[in-house]
Amino acid sequence: MMFSAAACGQKEGVADQASGLTGLPAGAAVDPETGALIDPETGALIDPETGEIIDPGTTGGTTTTDDDEVASNDDDPETPSDPEAPSGGDATGVTASTIKIGIHAPITGAAPVPSQSFQKGKDLYWNYLKSKNLTINGRNVEVVFRNDEYNPSQAVTACREMVEDEKVFLLVGVAGTDQIQACAKYAASVGVPYVSAGVTEIGLESLPNYFAIWLSYAQQGPLLADLLTDQLGAVGEKNGFVWFNTPTFRDGHDSFTSAMGQKGAKVDYDKPVAKTAGASEAQAIATELNQRGIQNVHILTSPTFFIQLAQAAVNQGYRPQWVGYGLTMGIDTVANVACRNSRSIDNARFLSPFPAFVDSNKFDPNFRAAGGTDDIMFGLWGMSKVIGEMLKAPGKELTRERFIYYNQNSKPYKTGVLPDVAFNGGHMGGTSMHLMRADCANNRYVTEASFKRDF
Repeated sequence: MMFSAAACGQKEGVADQASGLTGLPAGAAVDPETGALIDPETGALIDPETGEIIDPGTTGGTTTTDDDEVASNDDDPETPSDPEAPSGGDATGVTASTIKIGIHAPITGAAPVPSQSFQKGKDLYWNYLKSKNLTINGRNVEVVFRNDEYNPSQAVTACREMVEDEKVFLLVGVAGTDQIQACAKYAASVGVPYVSAGVTEIGLESLPNYFAIWLSYAQQGPLLADLLTDQLGAVGEKNGFVWFNTPTFRDGHDSFTSAMGQKGAKVDYDKPVAKTAGASEAQAIATELNQRGIQNVHILTSPTFFIQLAQAAVNQGYRPQWVGYGLTMGIDTVANVACRNSRSIDNARFLSPFPAFVDSNKFDPNFRAAGGTDDIMFGLWGMSKVIGEMLKAPGKELTRERFIYYNQNSKPYKTGVLPDVAFNGGHMGGTSMHLMRADCANNRYVTEASFKRDF
């Protein structure tokens, strides 16, 4: 009814402006009161001249958040009133006008990731806010970035450098389970807040300074088992699990195998492999999987090893259903490499904290308007939106102690990109995941389902 009513009384020239916008779904109607376009897929109101969201709608059942709600240009923002909240504390990295944060990620060693995407993506959201004269309680965010080389000791070195030399307020781990665990433990030892991707819970769930902003592997295991059994026919088929033999993957392994059993599905092939494994090991495992007739394979390794395994399999004429979780498995650079190699991962499915780049305008058109050009930047954009809300929570008086207190006790954070984040007094904030599917006809991933809590 809203779309029908919006077609009447349309402001002069709006239809022509709408036809000139790129990335907007077909069929966008017009709001009769404001003249704004109504995105038929999200319900968001969009400025017909700029293509930017001017009022939040809904995406996949989750309310998006207008950036004005995360940032403001109020020079004297109201400080939350909570008599139990700590007063004062360590404000290292915070000035009257800036907040400095440090980010580490495996630019090398784990996946075919273009470094320029990280270099641009780390600042994209914060630069967008500055371009709109928006701040985090009167402050802009500055980012320091280090490549941890997919190595835990290097990650600790990078984090120590950012804390001791760069004087960052908090640390962010983008990907790499062992690296995140190592850096988070270091951060706890020096009282620095640490925000990360959802990975292992081992050694992290009890750290007072730690916050995971999407589902951990242990939490994703039952969701993936649900997908396999309820959507992909795993009950009655032969299922396999290939995973890096590192202690930080153990909880993800155990939660998945347990959930499969509860769903009446058997894991017939369970193969731990060293993190140093390469093409020869991939060849041997592909042969074993093929010979045993494994139809569905859960892969929990680096993307580099996954690409080697998928190529070894397709060379034998073996094409199982690949599934899994992990931030970097479902990015377009992986699809681009693997799909060009005989479409070796076609229809592979991975749980992801953010949607596919091709679908980004459906979830947040401001991302592309700000200059976002790939899914790595989109993931960093989504993470930055959550971190922006977390930095805003303590109010103008921003200290490490208050950051930890207010985020443990915060309301759910809604960004429209990442699923809602709600810590509820704990440290694991994830609530749901997106589902990616490899579209090898176009060498990319597409978003098959969004904000899924079950299948």
